[in-house]
Amino acid sequence: MLRKIRIGISVVLFALITFYFLDFANILPNSFHRLAHIQFVPVVLSLSIGILIVLIALTLLFGRIYCSTICPMGIWQDVIARISKSVGKKKKRYRYSPAKNILRWTVLGVTVIASVCGFSVVLGLLDPYSAYGRIVVHIFKPVY
Repeated sequence: MLRKIRIGISVVLFALITFYFLDFANILPNSFHRLAHIQFVPVVLSLSIGILIVLIALTLLFGRIYCSTICPMGIWQDVIARISKSVGKKKKRYRYSPAKNILRWTVLGVTVIASVCGFSVVLGLLDPYSAYGRIVVHIFKPVY
């Protein structure tokens, strides 16, 4: 039951965020900009401490809830992995690989330094929300 709820919330948020990026005719009301206020890097940049604490608490309590339900890039990756798994001739299995702690801590350090110093370009390159926005705008805009 919880899986179906998570998938339902993911579908709704994914559709709303995608349409938010594709809304070139200004059909959506101005209040839809609040979808960015539940994304991690925009929350950090706007110094919304309350929302940041809620996002961190959700992640600590429920694991990958942010990446698989709230973040559009994580949802997109889950969709592509599911399609790849069902379409491929061989069954693809995920294999264990040891944690890449040097890479993990380097990206975290660069992100923290960029946010403290105000380098929004670096944050924009590392932020999955803005990366998804660029994907949607540049790939799906001509179709839309």
